[in-house]
Amino acid sequence: MNKTYLFLFLFIVAVSMLFAAYPADTATVDYIDELKIVDYKYYRDEIHYVTENGGLTFDLFVEEGGRVEIGTVCTGGFTVADINEQRNFLKRSDYMQLTVNQISGRIYENTLEGKNCQTGEMTVKMTIANLRYMYIVKLLNYTSYDYKFDLLTLSIGNKSYIESDFFDSLQKLGIYHLYVISGTHVAFIGAFLYFAFRKMRLTLRTIKILLIISLLLFLLINVFSPSVFRAVFMAVLLIVTSFFNKKPYMTIISLSAIIQILFNPYIVFHAGYQLSYITTYFILLARPFIHGQKAFIQLLQITLISEVSTLLVILIQFNEISISGIIMNLFFVPLFSIIIFPMVILFQAVMIMPKINMIDNFYHIIFTSLQEMISYLSHFIKHRYAVKNLPEPVYILIALMTFLIARNICRLDYIKVIVFSLGLMVTVYVSNVTDRDDFTFTMIDVGQGDSFLIEDHKNDQTVMIDTGGVFTFDDRESMLAEKTVLPYLKERGIDNIDLLILSHMDIDHVGEAKDVINNKNVRNLMVNMDDPKFNEWSKNILEDDFEGDVLSSKDIETLAVGNIMIENLVVGRQIISEDSNEHSIVLKIVLGEYKFLMTGDMTLAMEEFLVQQGNDIGVDVLKLAHHGSNTSTGNVIVEAAGASYALISAGAENQYGHPHQEVLDRLEGVNILSTKDAGMVQLNIKNDKLCVRTKLEDALNHCIKKELNHQLSK
Repeated sequence: MNKTYLFLFLFIVAVSMLFAAYPADTATVDYIDELKIVDYKYYRDEIHYVTENGGLTFDLFVEEGGRVEIGTVCTGGFTVADINEQRNFLKRSDYMQLTVNQISGRIYENTLEGKNCQTGEMTVKMTIANLRYMYIVKLLNYTSYDYKFDLLTLSIGNKSYIESDFFDSLQKLGIYHLYVISGTHVAFIGAFLYFAFRKMRLTLRTIKILLIISLLLFLLINVFSPSVFRAVFMAVLLIVTSFFNKKPYMTIISLSAIIQILFNPYIVFHAGYQLSYITTYFILLARPFIHGQKAFIQLLQITLISEVSTLLVILIQFNEISISGIIMNLFFVPLFSIIIFPMVILFQAVMIMPKINMIDNFYHIIFTSLQEMISYLSHFIKHRYAVKNLPEPVYILIALMTFLIARNICRLDYIKVIVFSLGLMVTVYVSNVTDRDDFTFTMIDVGQGDSFLIEDHKNDQTVMIDTGGVFTFDDRESMLAEKTVLPYLKERGIDNIDLLILSHMDIDHVGEAKDVINNKNVRNLMVNMDDPKFNEWSKNILEDDFEGDVLSSKDIETLAVGNIMIENLVVGRQIISEDSNEHSIVLKIVLGEYKFLMTGDMTLAMEEFLVQQGNDIGVDVLKLAHHGSNTSTGNVIVEAAGASYALISAGAENQYGHPHQEVLDRLEGVNILSTKDAGMVQLNIKNDKLCVRTKLEDALNHCIKKELNHQLSK
């Protein structure tokens, strides 16, 4: 029976993944006449809304106005924003994120005033959402200390109030699952309630019924969490089957997985779903080996199996590997079980009583100490390393090796565990550092801005030129680093940036520098200190514990980073101007047989200066200055460069009309590669061969050999 359900589960997973390859209704909805507010989306400083219309769910973001009650129905017409296509070579996209979460689109409104909004009928789902809101308000008003935000996360899974830096620390230590609502919390709640009910001298039958009711109520406020659904479903069914002296673990776990897939086939792509069920399956299969061992050995086996079983999912979903997760869990799981979880449960009773300052201060001290300890440990050593997207055969090999490691953990065969673990580490390391190309030059699509990445694969050296910046959508500013630059660096397996060059201090070139510096090990930073915006910029960046070396561009004529050869073409140029563009660092970069001219936002005057100085600026690839604006890239520089390719980093449908047509007219006979049309552009170099790869325009993909100077393939 167990094997039948396991097979059925795997079959439905496979079918649902094929089904999920087809476009969802999400892409077709562009306008709705009315919407009904069914829940809130919480942020530390504001509330937005979850709305429904015709069985479809939408996120509603409102800038101004007071809170609108759940159950409110608004008419007057709402435009659903276009779903942003993934314009970079990244696995994640807005489309997939919305689809997995069964969201059909996002609606942006300045205010709901002027719309016809009236109170509508409340459903059970909306009543529960309203009760959750009332609980949040009560908890937030109970204390002025920040531990209230921790309790919201640990009580009802509302992590919107936790600072992103702290969550980064939790992820680095591999204990994120302890802070968000997961199966660990469900198991503890069940054990705590069982202990409490036993102390009340209730009959076992009554205890089981009360446990079922309590767990189902807990599920109602966390119904969208795959791990909570899995844990509660298993616990409830196990309690029910215990009335008949049955414990069909594998049958129950398979049924819970199948039910979730039937409700949402796309949930198989949800990282929480994958991690939750894979871990549970492994532990259940290992149960006969773990049963009967001493408590510490059981904890060690479960922790090791959990880490090993989820490795493949972590690599595929998050492109990283942990070196400390096992140790951190061995320490923090008992800490949370003995101290933190009991405090969370007891606080529910504390909130009912009048406020007691001694208790308030006690919670403040404990949770402040906990956060400080977690933050300290997360920065004490490097806990996680980026791993690039690996070939499919390597993932299969990793899956096989993790199975062998888990099997020998069950058997307590430490020698084989060590041997297979070393083999796994070598496999991941070798796969991460090897590459078939000599160099990869990437023009990242950061919208209306610049960001370029150069990788020397033979020497494992990385140079980044500019980071992109802030972009605006319907008057809303959004940072790009966490959605483009940083994920791309991780998917390329890059933890260290050997040289970060900031061409000049305009926000669309340096706006993400702080995030890059804070999240990656930037060893050297090259800037033009004469830039009129440098001093103001450096106050926010360089004085914030930057540990790398700062290089002044005016002192550097040539520089080698591995086999990446860099020549500064404007070294020694004296200029008095308040225009940051006039202070752009202009570089000639040599990657093997191919030469690149990186121009920042240099002006026509600068271009003429370069040519008049007699600089050798003949290159194969010319990066157009100022996103293709007619203030740059004159005939003088085009003719002097003699480039075969022109790179243009410009935002799709940008308000400036970049690139300007008169600039494009000057590039007759030059292959134009623009992020505006093609998305991310990769130039892969191997010996004398250069291959062009674009995200959105397959027709532009081709390879050339320099000495033959003709197209080889498409």
